[in-house]
Amino acid sequence: MTTDFLSSEEIKKSTNWVILLSIALIVLGILAIVSPMVASAFFTAMMGWISLISGIVMVVESFRSHPVRGFWLNLIVGIFYAVAGLYILFNLGAALLALTFAFGVLFIVEGVFTIVMAFTQKAGRSMSWLVAFNGVVTLILGIMVLNRWPVSALWLIGLYVGISLLMSGISLLAAALAARKATADTTTVADA
Repeated sequence: MTTDFLSSEEIKKSTNWVILLSIALIVLGILAIVSPMVASAFFTAMMGWISLISGIVMVVESFRSHPVRGFWLNLIVGIFYAVAGLYILFNLGAALLALTFAFGVLFIVEGVFTIVMAFTQKAGRSMSWLVAFNGVVTLILGIMVLNRWPVSALWLIGLYVGISLLMSGISLLAAALAARKATADTTTVADA
């Protein structure tokens, strides 16, 4: 049985890319938080493009795999994806409103279920109060989104995407720096 260990130089090279990626995520997250309206429109447009491209791929694939079962299902679903993508791209405002409304409803439902789970299932055991608190915060966020809807559509998605990008970047950066430190500590111990 052989075990492949990466040299400290290989780890440093790979963590360089992770550090670069994490810094890019942090910068993009800050930009999205600073300009949530632009980020909301960009994110919604990306969803439209992804839906359109997925639909086209599904339609093409349905014809390429015609002898295989599922031709009609792939064709119809692909057409729906493509139409939805086109609708989103040509109606960014309406898509943004619908997406924000869906997020508001989702937060309310998630908050209620989390609160119920905290008390009925004792989720988190001795820390179930924290699970209930999480549910209350999520529920309040959902109510705030719907209470301010449709105005909240202008900033909500961009802000949430920005926070997510920022947190992902920070956690990636911390992991990469921790890996470098562990490698440096191992190298120091091995040299001694």
